Amino acid sequence: MHNRNRSWQQSYGIAVLASGLALLFSLLISPLLENITFSVFFAAVVLSSWYGTRGSSLLATVLCSLAIALFFLKPTSSPSILTLDSFIRLGLFVIVSLLTTEVNAAWRRTELKLRESETRYREMAEAVQNYANELEERVAQRTAALMEANKELETFGYSVSHDLRAPLRSMQGLAQALQEDYSDRLDSTGQDYIQRIFASAERMDGLIQDLLDYSRLSQVEINFGVLNLTDIVTEALNQLEAELRSRQAQVNIEQPLPEVIGNWTILIQVLVNLLSNAIKFVPANRQPTIRIWAEIVGGDGEIGRWGDEVKRGENSTLSPLSSSSPASSVRLWVEDNGIGIAPEHQQRIFNVFERLHTQESYPGSGIGLAIVRKGIERMGGQVGVESIVGKGSRFWIELQKNFR
Repeated sequence: MHNRNRSWQQSYGIAVLASGLALLFSLLISPLLENITFSVFFAAVVLSSWYGTRGSSLLATVLCSLAIALFFLKPTSSPSILTLDSFIRLGLFVIVSLLTTEVNAAWRRTELKLRESETRYREMAEAVQNYANELEERVAQRTAALMEANKELETFGYSVSHDLRAPLRSMQGLAQALQEDYSDRLDSTGQDYIQRIFASAERMDGLIQDLLDYSRLSQVEINFGVLNLTDIVTEALNQLEAELRSRQAQVNIEQPLPEVIGNWTILIQVLVNLLSNAIKFVPANRQPTIRIWAEIVGGDGEIGRWGDEVKRGENSTLSPLSSSSPASSVRLWVEDNGIGIAPEHQQRIFNVFERLHTQESYPGSGIGLAIVRKGIERMGGQVGVESIVGKGSRFWIELQKNFR
């Protein structure tokens, strides 16, 4: 309050002082320079407006107008009445002074708003910078935590692959040695127990290997390249040659197959898992029949044929993509004539350890399709299935056709 009072006194004091000095100066020089009187008083108004407030400027305008009217304008026959010319000159002085006061007041308001805006801008900039620093710190902390978790996961993987598998191998070796060296001393029940121990150890070893494969998919750095699907399918079939021969499976590949963007090792692993399931999940009294073909998926979602006409189902065909539909991805299908999958289970099967059948009916770890999904997602693609119970399933994987 004290500062406000002092500011009020200073501003109005400036107005009174400037008006008094203007009057004194005009009285001294008016005999020599008669036309400078209005300019001197106007300067007083401007000075009051500049260094004071709007009120002090109005006070200076009133004081200067009175001084002009009393000391420098010629009255008519009556001392209290000014001539028309004097009245006009005084009116112009008042108008110009008031306009100057308003302009200066507007300028002060604008300056104040600019300062407030600048202050808000600085506050916002500081807040944004603080938030950015905080966010950067959080990202650094979470990155460090993620790196630590990856190291722990790598340590766990090493422990699983060495410390846990070593006892299993020992168990397998001892069971095999027992079977070979002492089988003549064991009855049928003892030999059955040995077979169960050996089979359980093999199953556990396979389960650990599948878990390691799934874990590596989340950690390994992926290098992408242009891959020919014909070469990929051929290599996957070569790795499954023994299984194909034992089940007398028939494989039909509809050529030509296109090129895709992906990782050689991961894509072969994906195809091996899909083909292995196509062989495995077929009734024992049915010869496995596998059909492999490819589709081009346009950028607008339109699906067309690749090479020769591609049939989907018995009574429907796909037409070629129109020339205006840019080919963006390739969808590779693996169709079997197996037991099929009920609709309510068609999403669950891609989760880890999801099994729809007992180990005795169809052996496996329940991780194969999870590896398929993880591998395709790591390569930026998608995976899905269409299936009818009792008639078979059609799995598809979709990958980019060209580098983006």
